[in-house]
Amino acid sequence: MIYNAKLKREIPETWNVIPLFQGVDVQYGFPFSTDLFTEQQTDIPVVRIRDILNGSVSAYSNEDIEDKYQLNKEDLLIGMDGNFHMNYWHNDTAYLNQRSVRLRAKSNSSISIMQTMYDLKPYIKAKEENAKGSTVGHLSDKDLKGLFLIVANETNIFKPRSIFDYIISNIIANRVEIESLTKQRDELLPLLMNGQVEVNSDLFETMKGRSVRIYYDHFSLSIPNRVSLI
Repeated sequence: MIYNAKLKREIPETWNVIPLFQGVDVQYGFPFSTDLFTEQQTDIPVVRIRDILNGSVSAYSNEDIEDKYQLNKEDLLIGMDGNFHMNYWHNDTAYLNQRSVRLRAKSNSSISIMQTMYDLKPYIKAKEENAKGSTVGHLSDKDLKGLFLIVANETNIFKPRSIFDYIISNIIANRVEIESLTKQRDELLPLLMNGQVEVNSDLFETMKGRSVRIYYDHFSLSIPNRVSLI
């Protein structure tokens, strides 16, 4: 292990560091006009700083916008004002608003976006802590250009990009499934609570290890027995 002055910590002797902008694709958000925001759904869902932690959309726009501002699943988003929220994007097609930045892994790089998150998080959070006490903390282009990523030596056995990509793909898949199950729960609970549908407890006993399907008019829901309804 040797001390790296750029990272201010030790790393394996044969590993290197490169600037953030060289290691991943970086794109700042589009300056949408807030006067043109609408709550009615359009083809341009807008992700603002407040939406990053939940991976959600809270506004829509009709503005013309380039494809480079569009988000893909597994993109890393960072808010640049106030709280510097960091999160992977896992939802459907959306576009990033200004004062946020999108980081995306390059296809020909050994650096995964998951590694990027853990390389940057200590420095982003330190910047956030140092900004407390001022009116509003700001993360600047200069700040980001002063950050670095670790480049590990890949071998036939050790391929960190493949390992991290596998993990993050499962994280995204789990988040999508959780959202789907949460939506189904929220649709079903009111029906259960007002007596429109019932679940026979004996049925659960006989259906252990299998899923139970509940029917109500044209509504059908398959519930794995491992999922709690409450």
